[in-house]
Amino acid sequence: MQLWEVKGFESSSVKALFIGKTVNGQDCIGCAWDAHCTYIYAYDGIIDTFLYYLETFKSVGQAMAATKLRDGLQDQTYYSPYWSTMPTKVHNQLYRFSNYDMIHYMRNIVVHQNVCFDTPENAVKNLISSGDIEAERSHLVDCMTRRVG
Repeated sequence: MQLWEVKGFESSSVKALFIGKTVNGQDCIGCAWDAHCTYIYAYDGIIDTFLYYLETFKSVGQAMAATKLRDGLQDQTYYSPYWSTMPTKVHNQLYRFSNYDMIHYMRNIVVHQNVCFDTPENAVKNLISSGDIEAERSHLVDCMTRRVG
């Protein structure tokens, strides 16, 4: 799992924010709501959805609260960053890592610091332009903004 930590924001509800890619190639967003657990959410269009809500609410906390609301996230819950039988691009993945898990599995989780002081928008744009994340389009955002093609 590849994660890029983003620190260029202020939020009373989000303690840490990560943008990244799961081991099977799906874009993901990680969020620590408190000091004890980090949640990594992954589904098709999650980056596009997050950027839409960030622009709408102008708040990382509200954007993450709306982005994480996806039917079926509890269907695929993993407690390990690497699951050898996980098929490529499984939809609706949710990883839960306690602080101990993050330390224990650190050999399978790479946390990059090269975009950490960017704002979330700039960090995402830099990761897309460098090819580190795909940022596939979100059907939800297409419908809500009447985006075509």
